[in-house]
Amino acid sequence: MLKSQILSILFVASKPVSIKELMEVLEASEGEIKSAIAELVAQNQNSGIILLAHSNKLQLTSNPDNSSVVKKFLSLELREKLSDPALETLAIILYCQPVSKVEIENIRGVNSQYTLRQLLIRGLIEKIQSPTDKRMQLYKTTLEFMQHLGIKGMKDLPDFEELTKSIELPAAALDSY
Repeated sequence: MLKSQILSILFVASKPVSIKELMEVLEASEGEIKSAIAELVAQNQNSGIILLAHSNKLQLTSNPDNSSVVKKFLSLELREKLSDPALETLAIILYCQPVSKVEIENIRGVNSQYTLRQLLIRGLIEKIQSPTDKRMQLYKTTLEFMQHLGIKGMKDLPDFEELTKSIELPAAALDSY
């Protein structure tokens, strides 16, 4: 019964649902909710619709294994090619999240306000409040981004160190250090 109720709530939700929200609505313990979620994830892993869990939030989504077929069907703005600055910014957020605008701009070396705005509009990133400074906003990737990328979790990403070890900086960049 609990699994059925969770699926119904996630189906009608227009946004990711937190475990805390499910606990309140279903009057169930965190352990009961997490156990039901684990069963749902296992039961649906080969289904066309899967349960995606990220940062204690849950959402029903199409299976990333079917992403090429879904992309052919949908003609959404997300399918448009992202610019190189947007991809660069997204990669920084992905591997450094949560990360501030200042940190992003220090890494990129340019103002990133426009690029961040475009990524926010597309739903690929979201703002969260810094736990250490309530005045500062941090950026992190969203469930929609994971769906767009076609991954089920952060563990599916390539290791950053492994990915960058074969990249060599141009000689001019090395001379400036």
